[in-house]
Amino acid sequence: MRPMTLTEKIIARAAGVPAVSPGEEVWANVDLAVMHDSSGPRRIAPTLEQLGGRVWDPARVVVAIDHFTPPANLRHAEILAITREWVRRFSIPHFFDSEGVLHNLLLERGLARPGMLVVGADSHTCTAGAVGALAVGVGSTELATVLATGQIWLRVPPTVRIDIDGPMPPYLTARDLAMAILKRLGADFALYRAVEFGGSTVESLDLDERAVLANQAIEMGAKNGIVPPSGAVLRQLQNGPEFLLDPPKGDPGCPYEATYSFEAPALEPLVALPPQVDHVVPVSEVSGRPIDRVYIGSCVGGKARDLREAARVLRGRRVKVPLMITPATKRVVEACLRDGTLQILVEAGAVLAAPGCGACAGLHSGILGKGERCVTTVTRNFPGRMGDPTAEIYLASPLTAAASALTGALTDPREFL
Repeated sequence: MRPMTLTEKIIARAAGVPAVSPGEEVWANVDLAVMHDSSGPRRIAPTLEQLGGRVWDPARVVVAIDHFTPPANLRHAEILAITREWVRRFSIPHFFDSEGVLHNLLLERGLARPGMLVVGADSHTCTAGAVGALAVGVGSTELATVLATGQIWLRVPPTVRIDIDGPMPPYLTARDLAMAILKRLGADFALYRAVEFGGSTVESLDLDERAVLANQAIEMGAKNGIVPPSGAVLRQLQNGPEFLLDPPKGDPGCPYEATYSFEAPALEPLVALPPQVDHVVPVSEVSGRPIDRVYIGSCVGGKARDLREAARVLRGRRVKVPLMITPATKRVVEACLRDGTLQILVEAGAVLAAPGCGACAGLHSGILGKGERCVTTVTRNFPGRMGDPTAEIYLASPLTAAASALTGALTDPREFL
């Protein structure tokens, strides 16, 4: 039997077959169906009714209110009411009402586990690949069919391997690693492929940082991003519920369509210039470009690790431009409150917003106005993503974002470390 990659092995297990190969089409059993207030009940309910009005297994469904909380207007409040009523109707046990971003909650609460097939109505569902799950994003209509049947049609993607090796410099984060990949290979280089991350640098990353790589796989065009569970993360997961001591992994000698190698020590802090995620340059090349605001938050940039990295730069200093921070989850707030991170951020002049998606999707709590220039840790930087289409969005690590807040211009964080 042909050796299989980790993604292929998960699909084969979910499809109930001994093996699969790239390009093969299968029906697979879903382990977890996930959605939020924007993509969920308000959109899927009509289709689900046409399919019989039943959920195949409420215990395998996760719903989070994260996009429209706190509601900024009556329409937002109506969407939240629709979501809560749907959850009550179908007795969904895994419901998170304004507790944080769906993608982060799946990891934080141990709902996404190694070897699972996770399907979600959001492109950044792939974040769950940080624990070795196969996590794919779909449209709301397709998710409705998953809710009705518990199955999804999949074409097996070829797997691209990305190895990152060497010790991680203290001025870099996983966001810089992801931008380095996009800089060299371009957006959509992995179109309808699985991207598997490995190497000694990746082995050293904690779950918060691995989540960045899995999350940004969608910006590479991938069907899914996956990090085989190992090291400290594996030990962390082994303390969770219902975890197999022998987690799934790719077969020795499994074939990759392509393999790319990066050396972490050779990299420097990067920034993605508007309007594309792969328009990446060293921060040092654009240092001094004036900015109006800094925003730290989102599923990829509002984790506890991100806030602590920002605090490392901001400790004992004051910002020169408005800095808004939106923690990814309520537990991030609690953890950063206990260890003093929030105090450092607030004393530096940061304004804290409620946990959730915030301004990342351009809905509320810090959206950009006409012509504003913002350095941010959010997921994407296309025009209009965070508000007015004329605003300029510069994607950066929390270290670079914090350093830029101190100077009022794009700034290499090495100046403050």
